[in-house]
Amino acid sequence: MKLLKLTAVIFVLSIHLFAQSAGSIGMPDARATAMGRTYTASSLGVDGIGTNPATILNKKDLTKKWELRTLLPAPQLGFNIGSNFITIDEYNYFFGEKTVGADGKDVGRYLNSDDKDRLSELFADGGTIQSDINFTLLSVIYKPNDKVGAFGFAISDVFGSNLTFPRGLIDLIMHGNTQGDEFNFDDAGLEAWWLRKYAFTYARTVNILPKMFEQVNLGISFNFVSGFFYTGIERMKSQFSTGPENALTIKNDFLAYSSFSNDFGVAYGFDSTSFGKKSSPGLFPSPAGGGFGVDLGFWGKINEAWAIGFSLTDLGSVKWDQNVAQFKTDTVIVITNLSDENQTKDLADKIFGQKDAEYIGSISTSLPTALHIGVSYQLDKAKPNFPGQLLIVADYNQGFNNRIRNSTTPRVSIGAEWIPKNWILAFRTGFSFGGFHKFGWAAGGSFDFGFLELSGGTPDFHQLFMPNSAKRVSFAFDSKWKF
Repeated sequence: MKLLKLTAVIFVLSIHLFAQSAGSIGMPDARATAMGRTYTASSLGVDGIGTNPATILNKKDLTKKWELRTLLPAPQLGFNIGSNFITIDEYNYFFGEKTVGADGKDVGRYLNSDDKDRLSELFADGGTIQSDINFTLLSVIYKPNDKVGAFGFAISDVFGSNLTFPRGLIDLIMHGNTQGDEFNFDDAGLEAWWLRKYAFTYARTVNILPKMFEQVNLGISFNFVSGFFYTGIERMKSQFSTGPENALTIKNDFLAYSSFSNDFGVAYGFDSTSFGKKSSPGLFPSPAGGGFGVDLGFWGKINEAWAIGFSLTDLGSVKWDQNVAQFKTDTVIVITNLSDENQTKDLADKIFGQKDAEYIGSISTSLPTALHIGVSYQLDKAKPNFPGQLLIVADYNQGFNNRIRNSTTPRVSIGAEWIPKNWILAFRTGFSFGGFHKFGWAAGGSFDFGFLELSGGTPDFHQLFMPNSAKRVSFAFDSKWKF
């Protein structure tokens, strides 16, 4: 299967699965999502797996020895698909709206020069589409007592994709090419993967405490990773120019990789023996690669009201060694006559490295390593007469790479959770600034029946009030058993 076709397949698949580790911009559990994706100092129990392992030990409620998250009554699920450049209104204007012609047939919109300039400007900060879904198969916490600590285990799937359209391609389509024009496609990007993480987590309270802390928890998570597929553009340095007598010159330096489980039955154009394979991945396909990662966490209680948290997540990498294909080309293509099939034949294959594609032994990809620093303030502990419980939280998140669900652009968030006195209902809200999405107003809530908690929320609550101006659709919900 050719890389361009794989792009379309992966984009469709990317609305099916992804998981608990949040990177610096991804959605964690529903509670944290509803508080602006804020969690480092305020995660509770199973919510700490993948975000801050030190918080799986919740001394607030040691009477409940077990916390369990399963597929029933509701799985941990989060959906997020959107872009950083185009709204629903803008998409309908440029690509969706049609008029009826004199013959009664639909006629597409014809863009004037202002429309073309406006569409081009939408890509000024990059035209990236991101998609992922959070799905946890199982997570469990066991807390014998505060001296022994807490043990956690989780199985979660990490599936997501980043697809970036180069602005130069849009300019070329909108304005065409004239002599002397040069278009650059270096900002094109594609990455998608499906990982399954088996997380073994431990946290305990330590006795050697700085004077400023009443309690300190340390936590660690060992993550064993199975990879089921990967595809990504490693390098694309491409230029398109028009010279004398309208001769077209394409300079292209392109490198991409892909790796797929044997159960996917993927056929590569350069390997005739790969055609005819059957696809039967199921829920547990054979791995295309494997890896290992570590999460480190700290949680410190200053007093009854204040606490701080710190974590480093996804320190590690994945090695892909099954059906690994390399698509590589470094060439200059000159076309003097577009009607000459000898010059244009297999042009796409030449540009995207299909002609010289081959199998290689293996490749490695880093995990979405990120730093998280957080603080929490329990207002009702400082003001006992406050009606109910009010938690105020804030986070700083910094990704160390731009892998899926991660960003080297810092993200800051603040959030709050209010539980009215003697109520089972919690109200949550928060704001997020920076990262890929730049801004989000979050909201959500939960019902806590003691033995069962049901939560839901969205990091983009504000877009419910202006749906046509929305750039993404996102939500999260989950359930948690406590006994």
